[in-house]
Amino acid sequence: MNLIFEIFIFNIEKCRISIIVEKKMNINEFELNIPIASFENSHFISILRPWINVGNVGHNAISRLVKIFDLEEIGKLKMPSKYYDMTRYRPEILNDKGERKIRVPNTVIFGKKTPSDQNIFLLYLLEPHNFAEDFNLAVIDLIKNLNGQRYISIGGMFDSVPHTRPLPVTGSYKGWTPPSPLDETLRSNSKYTGPTSMASQLSQILNTKLSIETLSLMVHIPLYIKLEDDFLATSRLLENLSIIYSFTNDFPERKKGETQYREIHKNLQNNTQVNEMIKQFEEENSSDKENLDLSPEIENFLKDLEDN
Repeated sequence: MNLIFEIFIFNIEKCRISIIVEKKMNINEFELNIPIASFENSHFISILRPWINVGNVGHNAISRLVKIFDLEEIGKLKMPSKYYDMTRYRPEILNDKGERKIRVPNTVIFGKKTPSDQNIFLLYLLEPHNFAEDFNLAVIDLIKNLNGQRYISIGGMFDSVPHTRPLPVTGSYKGWTPPSPLDETLRSNSKYTGPTSMASQLSQILNTKLSIETLSLMVHIPLYIKLEDDFLATSRLLENLSIIYSFTNDFPERKKGETQYREIHKNLQNNTQVNEMIKQFEEENSSDKENLDLSPEIENFLKDLEDN
C-alpha cells in the first residue's frame, strides 16, 4: 500500500510540475518575428471574432488601425488547429497572383518590429473552440513578455437603440482613467447578463493578476439593422479610440456609414411597424432602459430579427 501511495504522490507531483512548466511556456504557442524583450510600455487593442463582432465592426476597426499606426503582421499561433475546429472555421483556397494558396484561420498579431516609446499591438483573436484556458494563458503570457501596460477590447452588439440617434458606446475601465470626455461616457457600466466567451476573462485576469490597465468599448447597433459591414458603428469605435491615441477621426468609415444609414432611413419610411419601434427606442434613449415596455408585436418582431 505504501508503494502504491508513493507512486500516486509522485504522479501528482509530476503533473503539478508539468502544469507549471506548461504555463511558463505558453508564449511559445505563438510564432513571433520580433525581439520580445526589447519592448516596453506596450498597449494592446483586441477584437474577438465571431463573438461581439456584429456588423464586422471589430474586423473593420482593426483593418483601419493597421493603416493608422502603420503596422504589419508580426505573429500568429503556431498550431491553430489545437484551438480551432477547422470544420467550423474553414480554411480557404486563394489565388495569389496566379498561385493557389490555402489560408488557415488563425489568431494574428499586428505591430512594429522595432520598439519605440509607445508600442501599439493589435490582437485579432479568433474565439477558441478547444483548450480555452491554454489560449488565455498564451495571450496573457504574450502581453506580459511584451511588457504590456494597457489592454483594450472593442466590439459591437445588437441593442434596442434607434438609428436616428448617435450609436451609443459603452464599456468600463480599470487601473486608469481615460481622457475626457471618454471617462464620462463610460461611467455607466453595461448591465448585460447572459452567455459570454471564455476569452472574455482576459481583461479581468490581466488587471487583477498583472495590474495592467484595461478598457472595453462596445458599440450598440440597432436590432433592426443587419449590415454585413456596419461602417457607422465601426467609426464610433474609432472615434473613441482617437480620443485616447490622438489620431485624426477623418477616416473613410464615417462617410461610408453615414451613407449606409441615410439609405436605411429612406427605406424605412413606409414601414409602420419598424417606425413604431424606433419611436419607442427614441423615447427610451432619454430615460431608464429598464422601464422600456415594448408591445407584444414589437417583441415578436425583434425575436424574429434575432433568430434570422
